[in-house]
Amino acid sequence: MKLFTEYPEKDEAKYCDLMRELVKKNMENLYGGEKKKTAKRDTHSKTHAAVQGSLEIFDFDEAAIKQELSKRTSLTEAQLKAISLKQGLFAKPKQYPVWLRFASGAFSVKNDYEGDTRSMAVKVIGVEGERLSQSHEFHTQDIIVHNTELFFIRTIKDFHSFFTGVYRAKLSPFLIPFILLWKKLHPYEISLLETSFKRFPKTLLIERYWSASAYSLGLKSDFDPSQPGRVPVEYPVVIKYAFTPVSSQPPHQQLPLESRSESELQRAKASGSEDNYYREDIIQTLAKPDAEYCWDFQIQFQTSPEMSIDDSTIAWNEEESPFFTIGRLTVKHQKVNSPKENDFGENLSFSPGNGLAVHRPVGAINRLRSIVYPIVADDRHEKRGVKYQEPTV
Repeated sequence: MKLFTEYPEKDEAKYCDLMRELVKKNMENLYGGEKKKTAKRDTHSKTHAAVQGSLEIFDFDEAAIKQELSKRTSLTEAQLKAISLKQGLFAKPKQYPVWLRFASGAFSVKNDYEGDTRSMAVKVIGVEGERLSQSHEFHTQDIIVHNTELFFIRTIKDFHSFFTGVYRAKLSPFLIPFILLWKKLHPYEISLLETSFKRFPKTLLIERYWSASAYSLGLKSDFDPSQPGRVPVEYPVVIKYAFTPVSSQPPHQQLPLESRSESELQRAKASGSEDNYYREDIIQTLAKPDAEYCWDFQIQFQTSPEMSIDDSTIAWNEEESPFFTIGRLTVKHQKVNSPKENDFGENLSFSPGNGLAVHRPVGAINRLRSIVYPIVADDRHEKRGVKYQEPTV
């Protein structure tokens, strides 16, 4: 295994094709017929809020970052010199408007006292440059992050197996629950899923988010976009993203993560009413005139081949490869509770493959996501009767 290199999966094309068809069938099963106007995503179904913010890219010290990278890798001086960090979204100091969608990760809308992952999808507005061929917008960059630093499934084949179980379980309640079967066949993956379900943030506005999957930073001069998934492909450098909550005032110290108390969760469960805690918290918190929340925007480098690009169940150790802050995301006072805002959040379309070519999503799960996300979005918009337009400020 080589550094900065993604590898094809056995029978990858076959399982990607199977996932294409399965996702279409699942969306029809979920939202066909009379339910079509309420069509949601097949995963991360529950939208908590769509929120406006700004992302500032700093004039970061590229030389210092590369010097630290040289200490942690076996890269030669020539290889390090060939790496360019200031390109694409990171090319120059700039302030970008953003739209954020806060959501929960489940396949259906659930109460917030139920275990789940939470996500923050970031859509950066006004990003110029050569785009990925699969981009569905022309001037945006999507960065999708979750409050867990890894994904719970290793391969495209395994994801197809898991998603098949989800689909069949919804078709027939008499089938043996797929999760029990998966627990026997994939104990490691299920343990990761169960662990990620144990976190109940006190607020999504002070939560840390990771990309879990990897992205290139730049492309080699001979890069051929038809090759990933077919042959090993090497990139100049490969990174992951994170958004780490910090205080809104200098020196912008990292904030501790907080959780909902067990007693509060039990009260919400016992009440018998819908628990939309995270949406209500965002509405009430951002309604305060002095509301201001910040995250350091950070990148982490693959520093050894053992930090897998294709297996996103492996977290990259921060002691071996620390995150470097290159920008700051800020959210301030605003009103987000209106029918128009609700529809806007539901209709927003995100994909790892929406953005600049130099920020190409890499790794097996990212290759699958770049195929599946647009299918779900197109189907959802058609069912909702929405003519999708690229969002602006």
